[in-house]
Amino acid sequence: MGRICIIQGHPSAGAGHFCHALASAYSDGATRARHEVRIISVAELDFPVLRSKQDWDAGQVPPAIAGAQETIRWAQHLVIIYPLWMGLLLALLKAFFKPKFLVDG
Repeated sequence: MGRICIIQGHPSAGAGHFCHALASAYSDGATRARHEVRIISVAELDFPVLRSKQDWDAGQVPPAIAGAQETIRWAQHLVIIYPLWMGLLLALLKAFFKPKFLVDG
């Protein structure tokens, strides 16, 4: 029995998109296999995006990101689901993965 964190990186909250269906199916299957699952829905988190060098230098880790960091540390297995935009991560998911937030805390 393992601990799984699913990071749902679609920029729209709620359901109705393929990425949401993938995350739900993965979670359902893992739960049926007796794994513990936590989902982080990036679109539902309230955190500022990095806009300047001053934000980088003086910015504090927002509570929503600190909670996500704790869930990621808890997990033994990490699943990241997101749509591609011209072959790249979407801006909101990039903001979520901003290196300073991942290192701090």
